[in-house]
Amino acid sequence: MRKLAVLLALLPALVATPTQAAAPPTFDTVCPVYGDLRICSGEVPSFDGTRLDADLTLPMAGTSAPHPLIAMLHGFGNNKHEWESLTDTADGADKWHWNNHWFAVHGFYVLNYTARGFDDPNPGSGDQPATPGGTSASPADPYAAIHLKSREFEIRDTQWLAALAARAFPNLDRQRVAVTGGSYGGGESWLQASQPVWNFPHRIFPGLPVLTLQVAVPKYPWTDLAYSLAPNGHGGGPNLTDIYQAAQGQPSNREADDNPFGVPKQSYESAFFALGSTNGRFTHLEVAPYSQEESPPPAGDGPVSTDAWFVRGAADPYLAADPIVRQIRRGLTVYRGSYYQASGWAAQRASGHETAVFSISGWTDDLFPPVESFRQFKYLKRLDPLWPVAVATADIGHPRAQNKSDAWQRLNDQAWQFLQANLNPGSHRRQTVVTSQQTTCPSQPAAGSDITASTPEGLANGSLNVAYTGADALTQASGSGDPDSPNTDAVLTNLTHSDACKTSLLQTFPGRFSGTSLPLQQSRRYAGLGEVDVPYTLTGLTASLVARLWDVGPDGSATLVTRGAYRVDPSPLDSRNPDPLIGTLRLPFYGNDWTLQGGHSLRLDLAQVDSPTYLQDKTPSTLAISNPVLKLPTVETGTVSTTGSQTST
Repeated sequence: MRKLAVLLALLPALVATPTQAAAPPTFDTVCPVYGDLRICSGEVPSFDGTRLDADLTLPMAGTSAPHPLIAMLHGFGNNKHEWESLTDTADGADKWHWNNHWFAVHGFYVLNYTARGFDDPNPGSGDQPATPGGTSASPADPYAAIHLKSREFEIRDTQWLAALAARAFPNLDRQRVAVTGGSYGGGESWLQASQPVWNFPHRIFPGLPVLTLQVAVPKYPWTDLAYSLAPNGHGGGPNLTDIYQAAQGQPSNREADDNPFGVPKQSYESAFFALGSTNGRFTHLEVAPYSQEESPPPAGDGPVSTDAWFVRGAADPYLAADPIVRQIRRGLTVYRGSYYQASGWAAQRASGHETAVFSISGWTDDLFPPVESFRQFKYLKRLDPLWPVAVATADIGHPRAQNKSDAWQRLNDQAWQFLQANLNPGSHRRQTVVTSQQTTCPSQPAAGSDITASTPEGLANGSLNVAYTGADALTQASGSGDPDSPNTDAVLTNLTHSDACKTSLLQTFPGRFSGTSLPLQQSRRYAGLGEVDVPYTLTGLTASLVARLWDVGPDGSATLVTRGAYRVDPSPLDSRNPDPLIGTLRLPFYGNDWTLQGGHSLRLDLAQVDSPTYLQDKTPSTLAISNPVLKLPTVETGTVSTTGSQTST
């Protein structure tokens, strides 16, 4: 059979200007059958000529027209087959009732394609339809490279393919469009939500239609790629003090230099660089107009090399005046983070069309933890308290997450109900909520019921505070060689056992501060982020402080509850919000929904080194700390205060 030319073999000059006399695309709509699905496949030229390996699943026969469209975007290093299945149940978890078959059965056109820069050499396997493999990384295409979900490239690719599909199939409803994806696709889903009127293809070819995005369902996403890859621990929000909006900078700051560059997540970044180099190819010299959407365009942003970004990120200090650091900050925020699309969100508020978003984040996700959803939720609720944005959290996502089937099935049910309620055009302003499922391990009692609140902070009604006594002088190498570091690293241990229930090997280790609380008198359910406040004195240019929090049972066994990192940086050359040389820092945790049982203790570890999870600083320093105070939000009302003491090595 011939391939659909959405899936097409034409468009010799797709970079034509809107005034150029070029005919819009035409399509062959003969599509092979896979099981009970009809799927059109092919390598389709995008707006700049880059060929994208794409599948378009047609709605099941008998479903009512006009048909909505959903774009399903894969994760980093994956391909178009990730969200494809021949059944509704798929993997029984993340893909359960959330794949091309499920949506086709419910009358959707479903767009799946391999993101620019990645290869898909093989047909689908297992429960996936065996649509032909292809490539979106042809060396013959100058821009067929990984651009890390740039709004200049991958964001436009999705809109372009959607417009081609709408032109090919007149019964596709151009006003009922949804987008979803996990991780790499989750970050794009949020970014697409910031620009719901998909008119870019129409500007290139006036014969292509304008589509309107109604709903986005990001799964384990980012909204600030700079912060998620290198958390600085500094607050965000209007006053840069809110840990639930911790960020690289303010949404309106086009330099993203309000806060210092954070502590790079070494194991994840190294793994992604290796994966991208194996399954595709990075952009090594991006010569396209990198700032074409800004007027006037800022100077000094191009050309861009991902290799240069990776190398420069491995060496502190991170001076804002450094041109590569400036590129990284702007590139991972302004061009790749939904949190920084201030004009797009404001335009939606003014027009009355607000994209409905259901964002799913994982408490035990060490790559994109819930702050990635929380910051954007709070930002949109400031613009409009009735913005239709909701957040759901659970023990899901990237490693360390357990990704239990029952957790995902409940989340997908919620997401499906949300999508149905918000897919039709019109205003969907409403009160929306944040929900949380509890994380449980084999040694814990059964999970309690889900909790719901109108804000992330509202998940808790009280607090548990632990004042630890003790002091330490942590050098740049403090914590090196700690066996608990590789034992809790999400990437390293994922090779053998991916779960949230990491256990400690050593109660103490030379070079790290470890403090253990008195046993709790009664159980408390920790729900939210939490923080540790640490008085310090810095000697040196910059320093990192990393933290791990453990639940210690009566038998001495310790299970990792959460972790976090903070960049101490007093230089005004690094950020607009420098730290003092002497002060008290607030280190936010990734958070959790976790029952702390009566009779258990809380162990707090602080160090400068937690390798390979975080990159060790290159700049010598000493961070003198004393008497840290742990503050955890709890579901139970009231404040419970207790004490702890430093454990000698």
